[in-house]
Parts: sequence; C-alpha cells; structure tokens
Amino acid sequence: MYDSVGLRISQEQAGSNLIDCLPYLTDLSETCKADGQVYYTGHLNNCKAYLSDSGLFIKGSLTKFYLGDNLHTLNRSDARRAFEMMADILHLPIQKATLTRIDAGLNIVTDFKPELYYPYLGQSNHYQRLTQPKSISYKNGLRLKQFYNKIAESKSKGVAIPAIYHGKNLLRYEVSYMQRLAKQFKQTHITPATLTEEGFYMGLIDKVVQEYEAIQKIGLINMDLTKIKYPKDLWNQVIALCIKEKGPDAFLHLIDQLKELRSFDKPEYYSRARKDVREYSKALAPDTPDLIKELDRKVARIKQNYR
Repeated sequence: MYDSVGLRISQEQAGSNLIDCLPYLTDLSETCKADGQVYYTGHLNNCKAYLSDSGLFIKGSLTKFYLGDNLHTLNRSDARRAFEMMADILHLPIQKATLTRIDAGLNIVTDFKPELYYPYLGQSNHYQRLTQPKSISYKNGLRLKQFYNKIAESKSKGVAIPAIYHGKNLLRYEVSYMQRLAKQFKQTHITPATLTEEGFYMGLIDKVVQEYEAIQKIGLINMDLTKIKYPKDLWNQVIALCIKEKGPDAFLHLIDQLKELRSFDKPEYYSRARKDVREYSKALAPDTPDLIKELDRKVARIKQNYR
C-alpha cells in the first residue's frame, strides 16, 4: 500500500543535535548560502536527505529503502519495520517526524497490458487529466492519481523483474497526497507512527478506492430510446453520443480555445459550456467494458485485505 514518503524532523522533535546524523548519510555535500547559512545534502540508501536550520528532510521510496526495489508496496507492519530501520541508521526518533507526502499504491496483475485500460478511464472532477504513452494521471494542487505500466517503468530504470512477475502484466495505480496532509486526513499531525495505526491505514485504503471510483469510466454507448419523447430529447442524446464518442476532453479543449479567442460575450458562458459538456457526457448510460469490470473487481478486492 505505502511507497514514497516525504518527512521532516525538527531539532525539537529529534531531541538531539541533527548534525550528528551526517556521518550516516552517503554522497554528502555542504553548501554555504550568501547569508552564511550552511545546509547539507546526501542520501540515506535510495532516499534523498537535506539538512538545514529548518530540520532534516527525507524523501524517496520507503519500499525501495526497505526491500531494495519498489515493484512491491508496504503494508502496515512492513512500514513500521522500515521506519524502525531508518531510525536505527540515523539514530533519530523518526517515528516523531512530520509526514509531508504519502504515496499509496496498488499493483494490479491485469489480463492485458496496462495501456489497453487507459482509454476507458475518463475525467475525474477537480483533477486535470494528463496522458502519456505508458501512463495516465490526474492532478490537482493536493493530490496526484496515476496509472502506469510498472513492468515497463522498472525495465526502463534497469530494475530486475522478480520471477513472480515474469510474463505478467502489472498495472500500478497510485494516489500521492502531496500537500496539507493533516487537513486532507482531518488530523492535527501525521507522523510515521500514524501510518502504522490500523484505523488510519484502513481509512487510507478506503480513500484510494474512492479516488478510483470517482474517475468516470468510458464504455460502449447506446442511446436510450425510452427517454426520447420529443425532438429535443433526440438531439440531446445525439449531442451526448457525439461527446461520448469523441471524448469530453476534445470538447473541453475546444472551449479553452474559444476562451482564448474571446468568442463569447460573457465570461461565465465558458464555465457553463464546460458544465454542459460534463453533463452531456453523463447522459447516456454506457455498457461497462470487460476491462473496466476487471479493474473494478480487482481494486475493490483491496478492501478484503485490511492489515
């Protein structure tokens, strides 16, 4: 479930002089700023470390730190041991640090290569949808949702593929919580110790599943003839069918172009048009594709594995 994390431990939280941890870092370098402040950068295994007057900052894949690769994710007990290992190496109470980022991910063994599933994953409210040849992502100021081919990504980085995944298709679904974690999780403070609490872990699983469910799934479109009573009903469904077949992204992009050209007399017409596109795209009930049924089933299965 857990992968990359970001954390900060202050002098007060450490209860000792943070500079004492420098001998335990590798690739250490020292930089002096114009104002005379000195800061240090280095590595803790695969994780990057940065030490300044503000505290010690560490970011990187906790899974890779603990297991040597991030083709897997960590459950609660694994995460606890990983943080204990980090604390032992640095001689610091890492469990008291403040979490600044949490990545929660699922490795889904799929029947087909991951790229075949992307076209069926549509818009998600309050996110910008971005596509790449090997991935698809949804981004806003607080969170990032990603789907990507984990085998292809690992091979591109020269990572040896474990025997368990040989000949398999591995889709990685990941949600990154990048800002204002305490507010997002409605907690006063989030620490490594928080991540290993059963209630928090189960709640995070629920959030990751909900983030998947919030993505509009694009299926095969059939017009609902029972709802056509007047010519207007027919044309509404024709418009909806057109938007569904071309994809709402194409029409949202068109509205952005119209906005640049200042085509409408009133600014609110652009937001109204965007809203209409979203509403029309929901108007026809699609037949759920088999690939999405498979994903739905496998993402939902994670709730059976609260640990």
